Amino acid sequence: MKIGYITKQHPSNRRAYSGTHYYMFKALKQSFEEVVPFGPVDSNYKIIPKAKGRLLRMMTGKVYKYQYDIGLAKRMAAIIDQKIAEHQPDALLASLMNPEMAYVKSDVPFYLTSDATSVLLNEVYGSHSNLHPLSVKEAMHLERKAFDKATKLILPLQWLADSAMKDYGVPSSKIEVIPYGANLDTEISEDEVEQIIKRRQESSKIKLLFVGIRWEEKGGPFAVKVLRSLLEKGIDAELYIVGCKPEIPNQPEGIKTIGFVDKETEQGRTRLDQLYKEATFFIMPTQAECVGMSFIEAASYALPAIGSETGGVPEAVVDNETGLICGPSHSPDDVADWIIAVRKEEKRYTKLSQQAYDKYRHDMNWENWSKRVRDVIDNEMGKG
Repeated sequence: MKIGYITKQHPSNRRAYSGTHYYMFKALKQSFEEVVPFGPVDSNYKIIPKAKGRLLRMMTGKVYKYQYDIGLAKRMAAIIDQKIAEHQPDALLASLMNPEMAYVKSDVPFYLTSDATSVLLNEVYGSHSNLHPLSVKEAMHLERKAFDKATKLILPLQWLADSAMKDYGVPSSKIEVIPYGANLDTEISEDEVEQIIKRRQESSKIKLLFVGIRWEEKGGPFAVKVLRSLLEKGIDAELYIVGCKPEIPNQPEGIKTIGFVDKETEQGRTRLDQLYKEATFFIMPTQAECVGMSFIEAASYALPAIGSETGGVPEAVVDNETGLICGPSHSPDDVADWIIAVRKEEKRYTKLSQQAYDKYRHDMNWENWSKRVRDVIDNEMGKG
């Protein structure tokens, strides 16, 4: 079967969407006979809605998201139709292309995957909290149209499926929930898991690992407070910060700022591998999150994770089974106490670690994702 894989950027770009397009493309090539990349899909017309957005911002103070402009969506759809005519695929998989697929005219069956709906983005992210009413209206129109035309929605979270059904009227029969995988090249084997967990337990130091570019949004200041609490309780602890170099007032001992680590280089991949293997807990008490790719990456290293009750995080981290989900009532002291309690009970720590890895191996990995996507498409094609 020949699949057209549609993304705004070329899937060889590992930095696009934190590498998801790249790893998704790589996985698809293992499950389909031929996968043709349609990216990049772009149009110079975007300068018009961008200018429109600036004007509306000046006039109303509201944000207009040019990506949801209907004129731009129609032009992007025309580009996609040209690529379909050129490559003649049997089916299409579009990743994060909801608005652009709304006006595609081809009758080739297409499947949509995305990390959010516009409704959920408006609820979760501050950058979507001040949208112009026109932008909200156009986003809903384009997504509803794309969802109606799609053969199936292949979504990584039940959280997204619920929004598609409630906010857009998509029937449950048209949705498949298939979790994404980890955007990492290195992967530990089942044989290594036991040794890595044992080394972590033998260490007298608790190492917390934070991976995120947007420090405030991803809950970095809260993670620092957790470290302070651990230190005040007499625990030998460190917090490794990857992805950014924040200014931390009255910075406590134990802060290790790594900054950006480039996964495109061998050196960067080796460094990340070391950090994940040596960490005791992954911590990212984020204020806004969709899929939670960092939590999936932590699970791939059998690393118990501390996340928050937002977006899709509770699906990536199962509270008290693979880590801790912090609710609004959790204080840094509460989290520190949980860490200490888990660390003292060897069996409990081992169980959390093993269950995190098992969830990754059996559910949250790209091999599983691509095989299930193939099954979905084969099933739908068979109906035809």
